[in-house]
Amino acid sequence: MLFDPWKLGGCEAPNRLWRAATYEGLAEPDGRPTEKLARLYERLARGGVGAIVTGFCFVAPEGRAMQPRQCGVERDGRIAEWERIVSAVRATGRGTLLFMQLAHAGRQTLARATGGRVLAPSAKRSSYFRSRPVVMNDTEIHAASGAFAAAADRARRAGFDGVELHAAHGYLIHQFLSPYVNDRSDRWGRDRLAFLAEILGGIRARCGDRFPVLVKISAGDFHPGGLDERLAAEYAARLEGLGVAAVEVSCGTMDLALAIFRGGLPVAAACAHNPFLASRPAWQRALWKRFAAPRLRRALMPFAEAYNRPAARAIRERSRIPLLLVGGLRTRTMMEDVLASGDADAIALCRPLIREPDLPARMKAGAADRSACENCNVCAILCDRPFGLRCYRAAPAGVEGQGESRRQE
Repeated sequence: MLFDPWKLGGCEAPNRLWRAATYEGLAEPDGRPTEKLARLYERLARGGVGAIVTGFCFVAPEGRAMQPRQCGVERDGRIAEWERIVSAVRATGRGTLLFMQLAHAGRQTLARATGGRVLAPSAKRSSYFRSRPVVMNDTEIHAASGAFAAAADRARRAGFDGVELHAAHGYLIHQFLSPYVNDRSDRWGRDRLAFLAEILGGIRARCGDRFPVLVKISAGDFHPGGLDERLAAEYAARLEGLGVAAVEVSCGTMDLALAIFRGGLPVAAACAHNPFLASRPAWQRALWKRFAAPRLRRALMPFAEAYNRPAARAIRERSRIPLLLVGGLRTRTMMEDVLASGDADAIALCRPLIREPDLPARMKAGAADRSACENCNVCAILCDRPFGLRCYRAAPAGVEGQGESRRQE
């Protein structure tokens, strides 16, 4: 089943092994996608993925994340820039679909990244970013909704097959969905899906019913009284009625980012490159390494293959909306089992395709049955620095990997 076609809206992916949205760090400082990004997507297309979901693109300057080389789609001038990326993928002739992930950081950013205020549904601060949010009023909420719809239309005009709304990992849409963050008493709090529903209506008005919209959600954000599997299943059932083409099931927020993808805690890399740690005096970093890092390691859930599968199963019990499953999928046996059981309709990979961009083709040819990714998470830690995406382990013998590529600064 892994290499069966999958129809979504008005398009069809050649298989069900997708590249999940992954921050590439391959934009110019102003958000312009670069030629290096086009080459990365070409490589993934030739490597056999059925679809590529871009790294998160900011829909408005005030929604920009703190990552210094995040791509943007915040103005019409970006359309021609993204057309070149789309053309490069189409030229491979592999039939790979392209979805642009649209995002607004909300409270998960810094004022120096947005050029001004940090906006959020409530005044509650992120425990990681610690910015003081400005509580959004109706005008600002409608403006943010409109920015998502306009960005989706730009993606459509640039030639993308569809878009994915980033409603997971603690970003703005997630903030509206989570009872932990969204404690408003107005319509945006009484119905926490209202903001997302307005975005979907705006996209449909601009792009039509045949332009597929995916929604990525966290089925659990690890905050007390926050978004959990039960609420995620309720939201998914409503999204089916709102015409969403598929839901991608993930977990967590950036308040505890390593809980999103799990695996190793690379302490040395964090001390050297995390923007909040690297800027501290050496004695403070030593204290963090000695006392805070062990507590953090104990707080993290251990890595287990397909760790979001129970959440997908809970959603499936409430809805028949098509599901993409991401999170720790490493073996073809597990991927096929997820599809055969009906727990999901397609598989999304992130870290495995950083290490082995050609993994899908090798799996299809019978040359590989598992990913060589070691879940070390050095690639994740360095996402906050101005380096291009790469794996920091040497590529396995005979594998076209990124482990030995030079660091891009």
